[in-house]
Amino acid sequence: MKKLSFILVMIFSVSSVFAQKSKITGAQNYLTSGKLDKAKEAIDEGIKHEKCVNYPKAYLVKGKVYQGIFESPLPVYKSLEKNPLDIAYAAYLKALELDQKGKMLKPVKAQMTNMIPDYTNEAVTRYNEKDYAGALAAFEKVLEIESMNFFKDNQVVDTIVIYNAGMAAQKAEKYDKAIKYYKQSIDYKYGGAKTYAYLSKVLKAKGNEKEAVEYIQKGFELFPNDSDMLVELINYYMFGGEPQKAADYLDKAIALDPNNASFYSAKGQLYDKMGELDNAITMYKKSIELDPEAFIPRYNLAIIVSNKVSKHHKEVNEILDAKKYNEAIKEVYAEYENVIPYFESALEVKPGEKNILLILKEIYFKLRNQKEAYLEKYNEVKSQLDDIQ
Repeated sequence: MKKLSFILVMIFSVSSVFAQKSKITGAQNYLTSGKLDKAKEAIDEGIKHEKCVNYPKAYLVKGKVYQGIFESPLPVYKSLEKNPLDIAYAAYLKALELDQKGKMLKPVKAQMTNMIPDYTNEAVTRYNEKDYAGALAAFEKVLEIESMNFFKDNQVVDTIVIYNAGMAAQKAEKYDKAIKYYKQSIDYKYGGAKTYAYLSKVLKAKGNEKEAVEYIQKGFELFPNDSDMLVELINYYMFGGEPQKAADYLDKAIALDPNNASFYSAKGQLYDKMGELDNAITMYKKSIELDPEAFIPRYNLAIIVSNKVSKHHKEVNEILDAKKYNEAIKEVYAEYENVIPYFESALEVKPGEKNILLILKEIYFKLRNQKEAYLEKYNEVKSQLDDIQ
């Protein structure tokens, strides 16, 4: 009787294992027929059973099901899982881990081959959605898969993915990784001047000022005619206390691209900083001529002209003789009138800009007794500012 009981237990045990493994087979069949919801339900249930936990094929099927969910064009299937690709990837790794006979190598390699474009597409999607950390993780998965042993015979360095991983890391402010991938890109001679420019920015963000300058200089040596490299050098010297060097590089940039309004604007700012206001005005006007919608040169030009009038106004206020003062202040008021169009044109480019409205409010107030129109304009601007505040 005991022997019969043992046989019955064995039968039930085998039956149970068969039942669970049949769910794995069922999941595969549902996957083949395109019923991903049923396939997911079957594999999720079957793989939990203790007799299937260490069954390599179960994880292969699980990977296929979840990879199928990711690749499906149908929203109803895509919504079955938030991160199906990561689950599929983990399942394939588990299948390889449990595989004692090498039966999983070929089918897993086939699936992993398809995961490279899958993860690449996922990375691009995440990047476009501004999920830069997610994009970086996906690009790194591509690199991880490509470095696996079963790809070593025809392994090619994926420089595009390495470079894009650097860009995603930079955007995600994961600077150590950005530095790593940009340096790898440079080692593989990929990305040209942009790689040096981006690397220098990241190094600077990390506080590695000395190394950042070294890469700027190296990039310029290799790509002396590249505008991206020149811009980095210009910015470095412009804000680094060496304006003459910045001016030299700006001249080179203008020679390479004479119709680039931003170069003239930058040189105007440089002259402005050096106190060479007439030269600054010339540069700002040239920038506006090339790009009528540019705000910064219009605003900076207006400020220079306004400051000249304010300085003259202060000098006039020092005049003690009433007759001379009255004559001189008329000239000041005329100068203020000449300033107004500069600020109004900047306001046309950037309507509602608070700083401009505050300056115009002050000028209109000064001129309110000269012409009634200025009092009206003063009230209009005051009303605008009240709405903003």
